[in-house]
Amino acid sequence: MPVTGWVISSIVVAVLGSIFAGVIASMNKKVVRDKWGKVDFTKTDIYFYWTRWDTIVLIAAIYTFLNITGLLIFLLRGDDINSPIIQYFIHQTVVFSLMTFAWMISKLIYVFKGIKARWPNEFK
Repeated sequence: MPVTGWVISSIVVAVLGSIFAGVIASMNKKVVRDKWGKVDFTKTDIYFYWTRWDTIVLIAAIYTFLNITGLLIFLLRGDDINSPIIQYFIHQTVVFSLMTFAWMISKLIYVFKGIKARWPNEFK
C-alpha cells in the first residue's frame, strides 16, 4: 500500500498548521496580562470582536468542508484506501476538523471567561 497520500498530507498539515498557529499566536502581544502572567480579561478587548483568530477558524472550516467534499467525490468515483488522493483527503479531513473544533472551543472559552470577569455579579 503506497503511503504517498499520507506523507504529502502530513507535509501540508505541518505547513498550514504552522502558518495558522503563527497567525493566532501573534495576537498575544495585544493581550493584557496581570502580574502573575494570566490574561486580564477586564482590560483585554481582543476576545470580544472579530480577529485573525476567527478568520483562521473560518478558513480552516471551509478547507475542512472542501476536503470532505473531495473525499466524497473520489469515493463515489470508486477509489479506495490505496489511492493516494483518498489517503490525502482522509488525513486532511481528520486533522483539520479536530484543529478547527479545538480553536473554536478555545476561543469560546476565552470569550466566556472575559464575560464572567467583566460582569461577575451577573453570574453566580
